[in-house]
Amino acid sequence: MKIEQASNQIDRLLDRSNWGGDFAGACFRILAGTRARLLPSHSTGMVIVLSAAILSPHAMLAKAAGIYREAPEFRTRVMAGSLPPVEQRLPRNPVLLSPVERIGRYGGTWHITLLGYDHTSLLSRTIAYENLVRWDPYWTKVIPNLAQSWEVKSNATVFVFKLRPGTRWSDGAPFTSEDVKAWFDDVVNVPELTPIPPSWLVLDGRTAICEVIDPGTIEFRFAGPNAIFIQHLASMRANALARYPQHYFRKFHVRHNPDGARDLVKRTGATNWADAFQKVYAPWDWVNPDAPTLDAWVMTTPYKPGTTPIKAVRNPYYWKVDTQGNQLPYIDGIEATVVADQAQLLQRVLDGRIDMQSEGFDWKVASPQLLDRKGRDKWRPMRLIPSMPNMLALCLNLAHPDPIVRSVFTNKAFRVALSEAIDRKRIIKEVLDGRGKPWQIAPRDESSFRHEKLGVQFTQFNPRRSAQALDELELKPATDSGIRRLRDGRTLEIEILLPTGRGEDWITAFKILEENWRAIGVGMKIETLSRTDFYARLNANRHDAAAWWSGGGITPIMEPEFFVPVTFERIGPARVPYGVPWAAWFTDHGAANAQEPPPSVRRQMEIYRKIMGEPDQNRQKTLMRQVLDIAAEEFYAIGLCQDTVSHAIVSRDFRNVPEPQFDSWTYPTPAPANPCQFFFDLSK
Repeated sequence: MKIEQASNQIDRLLDRSNWGGDFAGACFRILAGTRARLLPSHSTGMVIVLSAAILSPHAMLAKAAGIYREAPEFRTRVMAGSLPPVEQRLPRNPVLLSPVERIGRYGGTWHITLLGYDHTSLLSRTIAYENLVRWDPYWTKVIPNLAQSWEVKSNATVFVFKLRPGTRWSDGAPFTSEDVKAWFDDVVNVPELTPIPPSWLVLDGRTAICEVIDPGTIEFRFAGPNAIFIQHLASMRANALARYPQHYFRKFHVRHNPDGARDLVKRTGATNWADAFQKVYAPWDWVNPDAPTLDAWVMTTPYKPGTTPIKAVRNPYYWKVDTQGNQLPYIDGIEATVVADQAQLLQRVLDGRIDMQSEGFDWKVASPQLLDRKGRDKWRPMRLIPSMPNMLALCLNLAHPDPIVRSVFTNKAFRVALSEAIDRKRIIKEVLDGRGKPWQIAPRDESSFRHEKLGVQFTQFNPRRSAQALDELELKPATDSGIRRLRDGRTLEIEILLPTGRGEDWITAFKILEENWRAIGVGMKIETLSRTDFYARLNANRHDAAAWWSGGGITPIMEPEFFVPVTFERIGPARVPYGVPWAAWFTDHGAANAQEPPPSVRRQMEIYRKIMGEPDQNRQKTLMRQVLDIAAEEFYAIGLCQDTVSHAIVSRDFRNVPEPQFDSWTYPTPAPANPCQFFFDLSK
């Protein structure tokens, strides 16, 4: 077969392809007939694979004549006999990435900085986004990744994934469907390790069933339709699914190696096996450098609070290549240093010790120093579109265990009064440097789900009307303090829980809030808790109110918490501070902390279940708008302001970084932009 004939066949395939794994396989079959001419001295090494950013099929075909290339350090090891040739380390059809600007060059260390000692999410965003599937760089669709293709069956109750054949863990062991199944068997379905299964795997109170079809095929089955399961798999909440090399972790698992489990308990000093196992299996904590990975970089120096830096080096078995057959990543390694505050973070930027970073970076504080004449020669701002609809969500507990308090909080007129007592323009001026606009918890302007009524309602500053509304609710001011009292005589003072880790913006905002509410006779008490204690208090439903990061500004279907009390995050119902028992009820009616919600909330939940069972995305959007309409009527949570576009910092020689990017955890910035193709341009 001539190259021209193969090219024509690929053209015909394009007319009926969705650029998925089937197209890639078909291209391989077409090229099989040309292999003798394309690769006269090689039987392996064709570079033609499909992924998010792809060359034209003609360019792909032209590159098929070459062989894979690798970083110099690996080439040296191959020649020394300590590492297999690159063709044997890559899968049969590695992911092909077309670089954003140009083909990169190997070398350099990417320096980042963690702000505070519980900021390991930045490591996950930078290194660890290798799910079965992933978001494309523009957050418009889900694309193949470790799974090269998938099939949805039986009205979205069954999902079958074909894994990329020949993919290997960083120690060279094969990655197969058995590893995915092992995560279900050894972690998800072991109550000592997972007391509450991840809610994105639970439907009607039943956890999904995972079965191995063959080493390259894995199947998930749900109790009912779950049409948004694919989107869940593309989010960071599903990241752990492909982070369980069974050949390594089963050495310590009590079900598979009791002797190894006992040794682990003794070695770690833990009181039981589950605690000991979680010291080695900690995919979110970055504490075990011995665990094999599928990431572009392999951790060599672990994260230890109070100790820095954390280091990672290039993975010799990474399974992605560029359009010239160069095995990725380009950058040799990553080094993360921990600092205590924004001042230290800014100083590291000024000293040239941060190459590219978005999370943890306060642009409005740093920009005056970074954008002076000297700074512009070294840095460039990268535009970030926030995915959060608001700078914070203020949530009264609408399922409060105290019936008197609950009767006040669930009265919409009370929440409206609190909202209209807030001087949002002052907050914008003093907290956001004049940027942003008054806004409730509603999808952002950049979202196709933007909801004007939900966003602007009750944002006018009208303390006189607020005070009058509270008078009508018979919440009378006390004669001494001016703080109103409940009908049983108790002072109306709302205790608001805050998680640690928030900066000066929240502190300043709450000073203004406290002043605004006191002016209408409502007291406020702030209690700051560690993340662990914060989640525990919320899940126990022992709170008056809580301040939280709001989600759903861009994709409310995937982040529905503040529009309908439903959550899929791993922290569980705590993600819905205004209705924790309601969120628990949605997942499992029989859960210990579940409480049946009011009829209007149940109606919303019914609509959202229809979304979960609706495969047509346009119909999903129509149904979600109905959910938002009801959310506008219910007014669950109070928002302050919609923040404007922010920026990340990127050094001038750090290349292949697309702009703009979304700033999100569901779309874990910058991971969907493929950090493995970032590189340092030192030619200038």
